[in-house]
Amino acid sequence: MVSEQVESWLRRRPIVADAVVSVLLCSLDLLLQPGSGRALVFSALLAGSLALRRTWPVVCAGLVTVVAFAQWLVAPELGLVVADLAVPLAVHATAAYAPRWAARAMLAAGLTGAALGAFTWPPVADAPVESHALFAAAMAGFIVTGWALGGLRRVREERIAALTERTRLLEVERDQKALLAVSAERTRIAREMHDVIAHSLAVVISQADGGRYGGPEAARTALVTIGETGRRAMGETRRLLGLLRESPSPRGSADPLTPQPGLDDVPALVEQARADGLDVDLRLDPPPGPVGTGFGLAVYRIVQESLTNVVKHAGPAARARVEVHWAADELQLRIADDGRGATGGAGHSGHGIVGMAERAAAYGGTVRTGPGPIGGHEVYARIPLPT
Repeated sequence: MVSEQVESWLRRRPIVADAVVSVLLCSLDLLLQPGSGRALVFSALLAGSLALRRTWPVVCAGLVTVVAFAQWLVAPELGLVVADLAVPLAVHATAAYAPRWAARAMLAAGLTGAALGAFTWPPVADAPVESHALFAAAMAGFIVTGWALGGLRRVREERIAALTERTRLLEVERDQKALLAVSAERTRIAREMHDVIAHSLAVVISQADGGRYGGPEAARTALVTIGETGRRAMGETRRLLGLLRESPSPRGSADPLTPQPGLDDVPALVEQARADGLDVDLRLDPPPGPVGTGFGLAVYRIVQESLTNVVKHAGPAARARVEVHWAADELQLRIADDGRGATGGAGHSGHGIVGMAERAAAYGGTVRTGPGPIGGHEVYARIPLPT
């Protein structure tokens, strides 16, 4: 656990990790060549350059190249020191983190240095040509290996960056789809608000005409009906407008503005589901009083969407049950099935779930979806009764 935390801390601070590598190389040179001052100077310069290999790889490559060629030119008798490992490490860093032109230039510089060092540095200065060539090939192998591993690291980093960007774009697309679903549902609610208002105004007009031509008693009854209808329409309009945020209906919409279904149409909806082949039971408690058009429409749409999800996702042999229960101050709506549940796809969060939540929220209610108590899938809504 501690080692993972240390590794994560060093990964977030690459210059510290590279400085640790530099100190280790200098320490090894101190142990192996304690009395050689010139060797320690070149070791310190080479190892110190590695502290920049990931943060400034081009600068690191330039420093390593200059110091390594200076060592070959000024102090060839030193031979190879431990800090000369900075050369393949710098080649690896440029291949992994620097621009491609810098990686190619550092590879060429490293191979040139391998050739020069193999034919001039001890302990093979007086050896046969074959030994010089073998030593040059070995040093070139280190350089090429560092360059190849750096190239693989670059490919890996680019792939991680591409996957990260793709994930970000998918999250943006998901959020946009959710916003579009909410916008589409609110547009649909706006069209239904038109129906509520149109129905209420039709009642008001008919009652006003009847009261005008009838007697005093008919006029009194018409005024009472007009007042009740106006109050219901005002309440529905307030709730629906609370959801809308500048989402007008599309111009030229071909949707017919016919009266919307309500609570009384739920039995017909269940019968239609039975006719379509779904085994469904209905428990519909009588309402405690008159139900507003919008409130009944919200209940109808939640039942309709839930039964649609049962047909689509629960499986061919699934059974469903619809319960509409009126409590003291709220409506409790439960639609459950014994089908495949979330494994069958019914638990996914689609646009229909968004629509149900929006309709319940219009009256201060909530919708919960998920696995049922005995398997399958369940939709449970609680909607406070409008006052």
